[in-house]
Amino acid sequence: MVWSQLVEALLLLTGGLVLLGVWFTSRRRDLRATQALRISEERFRHLTSLSADWFWETDAQHRVSWISGGAAVASLFGSEMAHGRRLWELPGVLVEPQALVEHFGRLEELDAQLPFFDFMISRSDAGERRVHRITGRPRYDAHGRFLGYRGVGQDITDKRRSDRSLAEAKERLELATEGGNLAVWDCDVGLKTVFLSSGWAKLVGEEPVAARTAPMEAMMLRFHERDREAVRAAFVRTLKGEGPTTVEFRVQTAGGDWRWVIATGRVGERDERGRALRMTGTVADVDARKRAEQASRDAEERYRSLVELAPDGVLAFSDGLIDYANQAAAQLLKAGSPKRLIGMQLEEIVHPEQRTRFGERLRYVAAGPGRVEFEDCRLRCLDGSERLVEAAMVSYLERGRLVMQSVMRDVTEQRKAREVLAEREKRFRDVLEASGEYVWETDVHWKYTFLSERVETVLGYLRHEMIGRAPREFMPLGEAQAMDEWFAARAAHAEGFREQVHRSLTKSGRVIWQSVTGVPVFDAAGKLTGYRGTGADITARKQAEERVQYLATRDALTGLPNRVLLSDRANQAILQAARTRGSLALLFLDLDRFKLVNDSLGHAAGDALLRAVAERLGGTLRRDDTLARLGGDEFVLLWNGLKDYAEAAALAQRALAILARPFTIEGRTLGVTASIGVSVYPGDGRDFGELLKNADAATHHAKETGRNSFRFFSPELNARALARLGMENDLRHALAKNELVLHWQPVLSARTGAMTGAEALVRWQHPEAGLLMPDSFIPVAEECGLIRPLGQWTMERALSQAGAWRRQYGGDLCFALNVSAHELSQGQSYVTMLEEALMANQLPGRCVELEVTERVLMSQLEENVQTLRQIGALGVRVAIDDFGTGYSSLAYLRQLPIDKLKIDRSFLRELDAHPHDEAIVQAIAAMAKALGLRVAAEGVETEAQLTRLRALGCDEWQGHHFSASVDAAGFEKFLAMENKQQEKTAS
Repeated sequence: MVWSQLVEALLLLTGGLVLLGVWFTSRRRDLRATQALRISEERFRHLTSLSADWFWETDAQHRVSWISGGAAVASLFGSEMAHGRRLWELPGVLVEPQALVEHFGRLEELDAQLPFFDFMISRSDAGERRVHRITGRPRYDAHGRFLGYRGVGQDITDKRRSDRSLAEAKERLELATEGGNLAVWDCDVGLKTVFLSSGWAKLVGEEPVAARTAPMEAMMLRFHERDREAVRAAFVRTLKGEGPTTVEFRVQTAGGDWRWVIATGRVGERDERGRALRMTGTVADVDARKRAEQASRDAEERYRSLVELAPDGVLAFSDGLIDYANQAAAQLLKAGSPKRLIGMQLEEIVHPEQRTRFGERLRYVAAGPGRVEFEDCRLRCLDGSERLVEAAMVSYLERGRLVMQSVMRDVTEQRKAREVLAEREKRFRDVLEASGEYVWETDVHWKYTFLSERVETVLGYLRHEMIGRAPREFMPLGEAQAMDEWFAARAAHAEGFREQVHRSLTKSGRVIWQSVTGVPVFDAAGKLTGYRGTGADITARKQAEERVQYLATRDALTGLPNRVLLSDRANQAILQAARTRGSLALLFLDLDRFKLVNDSLGHAAGDALLRAVAERLGGTLRRDDTLARLGGDEFVLLWNGLKDYAEAAALAQRALAILARPFTIEGRTLGVTASIGVSVYPGDGRDFGELLKNADAATHHAKETGRNSFRFFSPELNARALARLGMENDLRHALAKNELVLHWQPVLSARTGAMTGAEALVRWQHPEAGLLMPDSFIPVAEECGLIRPLGQWTMERALSQAGAWRRQYGGDLCFALNVSAHELSQGQSYVTMLEEALMANQLPGRCVELEVTERVLMSQLEENVQTLRQIGALGVRVAIDDFGTGYSSLAYLRQLPIDKLKIDRSFLRELDAHPHDEAIVQAIAAMAKALGLRVAAEGVETEAQLTRLRALGCDEWQGHHFSASVDAAGFEKFLAMENKQQEKTAS
């Protein structure tokens, strides 16, 4: 029992010791936990005191039960006791009323005790307004009963200020990028992508879009290929840390154009090893600036080029020293190169007499921006010569620096030319007065505004009586109306006019002819203000022209129309017959054996007979018919309105009957017959040439069948053509067999009687027909195309012979050659052939004279005149042969490059018997003298004719009176005799 008690006691003791150990252990654990809690709380207090946040707890009625924090609590609550009070009830603490209402509504809604966030309180009575954001969560006891809230307060004043500044900066940046055509970019180096702000779309001309992100390579493709390398290089330099990048490049817009932009950027973020992770920057539109810079460079280059190429000298200078000179200035001052002028004193190039005045001008422009207008200045060049220039100076500020320039225009030659012009004007006025012309000026309405004194002599009016009046007021009525239309047409197109001929009435009522030349006058704006020109009395010339015109269309011997006038009338008649389907006849009359009259009774009797025949045949004409003389003993009758062939036959028979009656010539009774050929339009030809040719063929047929008859043209006359063909063939063989020979007829001076040359005349030594004259084969040669080789043969033989005679006998005899229309039409080829022949025979051009007839010359006037001018350039003389028998107007005669007129032999036959012939020869001689031409006569057969020709002013002559044409041996005798005579005279 005791043992059991002892055991029980031991158990109790052991249990007590165990309990004591457990209590002690628990106590120690509680102490350690309390200590750890105290340390943790202390650490928490220290952390909260150091934190910008503060911590709080409230009871179920939202009263503060605990609060902890450092400076944040002090700044919010100050010295106020917060325990036991609601936060929004503390003095100085502000809460937005609406925010408080919403907060209570959230907390008390269905007693949900929900967490809350972002409840804002603030305080500003202590100075700066501080804003705190409170966040809380509900707390509960072990039984889940709501105890209140626990949470954190945070001072967000600085954060709000930062957010506001950031928002303002962002807004300013957006406004800047939108208003300045600027875009922001951000490059992710790792992803190789580029973020672009919305300004990029505007910059490249795309539709407005929000910001975008694009691959770097895709963006690079939009850059100009010439700029990509520069962009890559700038990007790499920035990544390496060489500083911010700035690069200008071209980017392609949505429209396909290229726009200049400038991109700036820098590395915004790097990793721990310093590698760039992100680059940020801006890109701006600089296209306008770049284009302006290019335009400025272009303008500067253009200005520099213009200055370098300017014809005026340009100098730039400062402090009296030349800094720049263009090439024109170097040439003007004889410097050779502009470099030679650089550094020279400006006064060195100024003439000493003008340096004082020049110094005043220089000081004026050097005093500040200013200019001196152009004025005369004498310069002394580097070679010592002097030049007169018009010089101007200007000074201006360029980038804050005063720049001075001078422009010099060389007027030396201009002033000399002005003086020469003044002298020429005086000479011109003197010449006008001497020539009988007057000067006139009118306004745009053709009213006189100026007249020279000479007009008073021409029209008889005083000048003041004509000023303000129109030229039409001094013309006959019909003339005035025509001139009004003519002047109006000229004024409408502001055209000048030359030698406008019209009639005028003098003050005494006499009608005169005037030639007026005028040019339009314009003001500085190019507006027509009137006309000015000259006028002259050409009444005498007009009368002479009318006379020559009459002679050009009339046969000089009979006064009948010549071939030209006949052709014109025949063509008009053919046109009329074609319109009315009528007919007409052409009668070709050739007097039989007329040559016998000339040979037996002389040319004077022959001419008288021709005039009598013309007069008698003219009596048979109706008003619309034409009788013409073609030359020699050939007459043509044009009969209009032919009814039938019977009427033509009756007409031809009547003409034969008229001619059958005897003629009395110089007291002799002569019987005359004729052979008549008839061609009828339209059966025998469609034009004048064909009708005339066929009528001529019929005439030849009438002669061959017995003369004193008429024949109609018929196809059987082709036999005659065959005969003509035979002659053509013989002529071709003649050139090959050397059957052609040259004869020479001496040409003598009418004043001294000395031989001045000879005319080369071709003859044909036909093996059967004997020596043939040119009249028998030249027409055939012209028709068959042999005239050119014939002319070439003649030229070569004649010049060869002339060259030989000149080398043997010396002297400057002139040898004349006849030129046909076919030869002259060769133009330059003929000139070249002539030039080569002259050179080959060592013969000067002055020793050769070419003779052309009026018919040949007028065939192709413009081309022939050009050819003759080229021939004249070789020194070769040109003469018009048989002058007075063809057709040429005085207007053309003045322009022709000729040296001599050869009067046709038909005017000499009855020079003593017929005053009209003498008047014609005298008129031709006077006209030639007025035009500066020599006059020659051919066919001189008597001493009386020669005497008259000398009296009338003839320079040269040839004819049977001295010698007929002779062969080369015969002419060489004349040369020998002439040479001996000259030697005898010299001794």
